[in-house]
Amino acid sequence: MVTIRDVARRAGVSVASVSRALNNYPDINADTKARILDVVRELRYYPSAPARNLVTHKSRTIGVLYRTDEGFSHPHLGDVLNVFQDVIGNHGYDMLIFSDKRRPFGKWGALDRIRHRAVDGVLVIGGVKDDLEGLLQSDLPLVGIDFVGTGKNMGSVMSDNRRAIHDIVLTLSGAGYGDIGFVHGPLQAQVALERLQGFYSGMNQLGMPAAAEWIFGGDFTFTTGQRVGRELLGLRRRPEVVVCSADVVAIGMMQVLLEGGVRIPEDIGIVGFDDIQMARYVYPALTSIAQDKHEVGRKAAEFIVESMAESGETTRPMHYVLPTRLVQRQTTRPLLAP
Repeated sequence: MVTIRDVARRAGVSVASVSRALNNYPDINADTKARILDVVRELRYYPSAPARNLVTHKSRTIGVLYRTDEGFSHPHLGDVLNVFQDVIGNHGYDMLIFSDKRRPFGKWGALDRIRHRAVDGVLVIGGVKDDLEGLLQSDLPLVGIDFVGTGKNMGSVMSDNRRAIHDIVLTLSGAGYGDIGFVHGPLQAQVALERLQGFYSGMNQLGMPAAAEWIFGGDFTFTTGQRVGRELLGLRRRPEVVVCSADVVAIGMMQVLLEGGVRIPEDIGIVGFDDIQMARYVYPALTSIAQDKHEVGRKAAEFIVESMAESGETTRPMHYVLPTRLVQRQTTRPLLAP
């Protein structure tokens, strides 16, 4: 294994000079620095991260707490994380995933585990606030995706969930749909609660009752969609259209309904949320509310990188709410003007 002493010996300089060159200090001769970096490349020397941490007090690592039941199987959040990773990578940071499986740490809380790994900042995806109180009150820079906390260093990025569902209810009514159903996610998740609130506010604005038998709960999974599909098949009277809080739920529901002989959209219309890639490839192609996955990931990454670089007060926004857009496909009658 090549060490910093090997580099110093080959370049004919001191170990301190190699360290200054690698850390881009200004007090080193340009020719000397170039010679050292040539040797570094020749010997394929990689500075020890733990040793560098002791000097800089920085790990160049951002922790990710992924607080959802679906883990990494949810395609929308996977796309967001890919963008997040690309952006922080361009700034020289790596990503460390914290599992919900806490062994061998027993009853360690989120803050204990994050301190143990010495990350410089934390991304929280989803989240249950009571489990994160220690982290929220810490001095660590934090950013949430689909999670808004009250920490002093906490920022957040999320789509305008309530407005998106409120607006689709009005749009569906304008297209002639009268009986509208809704499938929501786990209500301890902020995004699920906001989308349900949007459904009620839209129905209330229309002066239409929200029929309890057409409101279904679950999680953001294909399995929930399949269960709701079976429940719909068993109803004497079905809604004309169902809005789902996630595309994967809508696709699971479509599978069961189509197998049960229900025509989509002739017998029942379906709208999803997220606009994952699969939405355009299923048949019939799924009408969906698109989140700007790239912008969510980019905003979150830039926020956390800037937070880790800042000292003192900042005047930039702490919370970003991004607009959505409706993508018309084949699972509803025409909704958008041509």
